[in-house]
Amino acid sequence: MRSFARIKVRGIPLWGWMAAAALYVVAAGLAVDIAWQRSIDSIAEVGSHRLDLYAAALRSELGRYETVPGIVARQDSVRALLRTQPDAARAALLPIVNHYLEAVNGDTGGVAVDVIDLHGEVIAASNWNQPLSFIGTNVSYRPYFQDALARGSGRFFGIGTNTGMPGLYFASAVLDAGKPIGAVAVKVSVDALESAWRSPGEAAMVVDGNGVIVISTVPAWKFTALTPITPDRQRQIEASKQYAGRAVPLLPHRRLDDWDASARFARYPDWTRPGHDTRYLELSRPAPQAGDSIRVLLDVEPAMRQQRTAFAFVTALFMIAGLYTLYAIQRRRAIAEKLKGQDALRRANDRLEATVEARTAELTAANVGMQREIAERARTEQELVHAGKLAVLGQMAAGLTHELNQPLGAIRTLSDNARAFIERGQQPLAIANLERISKLVDGMAVLTSELKTFARKSDVERVAVSLDDAVAHALLIYEARMRTDEVQVDVRIPAGTMVCAEPSQLQQVLVNLLGNALDAVASEPQRHISIEAQPAEQPGRVLFSIADSGAGIAPDVLAHLFEPFVTTKPRGRGLGLGLAITSRLVLGFGARISASNRPDGGAQFTIEFMSMTETGVVDG
Repeated sequence: MRSFARIKVRGIPLWGWMAAAALYVVAAGLAVDIAWQRSIDSIAEVGSHRLDLYAAALRSELGRYETVPGIVARQDSVRALLRTQPDAARAALLPIVNHYLEAVNGDTGGVAVDVIDLHGEVIAASNWNQPLSFIGTNVSYRPYFQDALARGSGRFFGIGTNTGMPGLYFASAVLDAGKPIGAVAVKVSVDALESAWRSPGEAAMVVDGNGVIVISTVPAWKFTALTPITPDRQRQIEASKQYAGRAVPLLPHRRLDDWDASARFARYPDWTRPGHDTRYLELSRPAPQAGDSIRVLLDVEPAMRQQRTAFAFVTALFMIAGLYTLYAIQRRRAIAEKLKGQDALRRANDRLEATVEARTAELTAANVGMQREIAERARTEQELVHAGKLAVLGQMAAGLTHELNQPLGAIRTLSDNARAFIERGQQPLAIANLERISKLVDGMAVLTSELKTFARKSDVERVAVSLDDAVAHALLIYEARMRTDEVQVDVRIPAGTMVCAEPSQLQQVLVNLLGNALDAVASEPQRHISIEAQPAEQPGRVLFSIADSGAGIAPDVLAHLFEPFVTTKPRGRGLGLGLAITSRLVLGFGARISASNRPDGGAQFTIEFMSMTETGVVDG
């Protein structure tokens, strides 16, 4: 049994691999821990600055309004209004005080400024002329009013019982001869403060003495509790209507471990992903208002990214070192193997030269045989193309015979009539019959010339061919069959469309495709064939298509349609060579042919030709 110390993996002792792995684990752990420590310290420092800014903003906002009630309480008209009983004198003072309060509220930007009598009833307000005026509202249960009468001033955060809007209330007692005769209260909205505090990746909030979030940059967290509310405290809240009778649910969160004296980790609901919670670094400090605290939650994802970066960096260093070590070992092995291989190569070279000479002779003989076979196949293919033409001619024979018999019978009748007219001396009528005979003969000559051109073997020479003329010639060949079968043919080919092709082979392609389309619609109640051409998306190309209203092509046949001996016709109606020949001819033009089934039924054959000008220069 081999000694443990002698075991090697890729040329390195096993103990070396184990030592490297242990070193890697220690280095990666230290790097990840250091990255985490530094990142969290940086995040905590940012959070501390944020808390300073939020506390300063809150202190500034409170300072703007805290002195307003005291200033209003010293106004002579306000004290006169509170000293006067509800009579004509108070009615005269009330518009003056209301307009004064309205002006003060407009200058300070608060929600409302109220004057409250000793019974807690609002007798004057800045919103005296609004639908939700506070005049007549009794606020004796509010702590800010009670504190103002007892201690001279009061401060309170709550939800308005009339408007349902949350806000901060500041109150100051109105004194007469050193005794309180009422109070002045100012309500301030915190919406602007919340908007100013919003920042991506963090949440800021103010928590009151009840443990309830009263200001929050996350709207869904407002008026939720961070700690359970005791029954005694709940009774006090209900008595003061601090939250206007709203239920205060507990915000689901969980405190984790502490980072330092003012920061700790906690899990809160993720406000960007409902239904998920996220770990945050939570920092807090007392707020300017007694009993309240300001808290900020900072996302620790940047610290986690630093961890991953540190881990990836250490891993990359060890991988580079490992790869360099393996490279050095492999290089030493390669040099040794190279020296051995040179000797073996010299020995094999001699054997290879002899083998190459023998194989070269064999390849030369095989090449000569292959050239002969290629030439033979080329001749066979030309014969096969010509045979395809003759097969199509055979299929057209019956229709053409009928087409020729009609004019032949008419010629015989017209000639007999002409002879009779001559015998009677009616030469004009005889000449008219002879002219009709001449026209019938010309029509028959056109048919026979088309058949002769179609059947003739020709050399392949790609030239500019008029596509609309070629289609017209193919339609002429099948004119009798289309008339007999009542087939409707719709041709949409722009005049002057020129394609690159060999004329007679293009004629054979069109005749094959048109014949297949006629076969496809022969047994259909609606017999329609559509022939059209249009420019392709690729410049210098023309898309030509023939579509029929037949039953379409079976999917298993469609994939092999252009292979030899594949046909959709009944047994005895075709050998399956027509489309194979058509495909080879189209490829010879430098074009592409494809077949598909139309969504509304029937088959469609599409050829993408190279377009040409009449001078033979390829467009595009």
